[in-house]
Amino acid sequence: MKRGKFVVIEGGVGCGKTTQIELLKKELKGWEFYREPGSTEYGEKVRDAVQGLHDYEVEEYAAMFGYSACRANLIRGVIIPELKKGKNVLLDRYWYSTYAYQGSNGVSKKTIEEVSKIATNNLKPDVILFFDLDPKIGMARKNGKEDSDRYDIKKIAFHKKVRRSYHELGKKLGNRWKTIDASKSIDGVRDEALIILKRSKIIK
Repeated sequence: MKRGKFVVIEGGVGCGKTTQIELLKKELKGWEFYREPGSTEYGEKVRDAVQGLHDYEVEEYAAMFGYSACRANLIRGVIIPELKKGKNVLLDRYWYSTYAYQGSNGVSKKTIEEVSKIATNNLKPDVILFFDLDPKIGMARKNGKEDSDRYDIKKIAFHKKVRRSYHELGKKLGNRWKTIDASKSIDGVRDEALIILKRSKIIK
């Protein structure tokens, strides 16, 4: 059986990723949708422990390994089996987020890449849609939102580093990495995402 299609969505603070995924659900009928970290009972618990706003600190290597453990559970246990059955999958964040966030906060990017290959069994998406946005705009959008996590509330210098790390990663990953200007209107961003998916032969 032919492997199902695998699309990943990435982006920094306030890029509108969640809104765009809800719009894409209307277009990608029959697809499976998951998020990282999470989408399994284990993953959701680790997500809260590592990413939630708590009165304790999480060392960044501990965060990297926590996210990677969630990733292994979801990718190896759920997504790879579904792709093998021919199901199409859209994933909200992948190891690229760990590269951008923990890699911008002191964790070796080489280590992140090596651990991520193991966690994911080196599973590569067909297309990565990266919603690119100036952190100043993103932070203004996110300000006061109830779903803010411990990374969202970090200072702008951190978010600028995250954006640079994403751009660095895009150069490494080549043609599969598609950058979309997330400062455009909601409909404009959605339309560009759909055009990319059509040109990449993900959808008709």
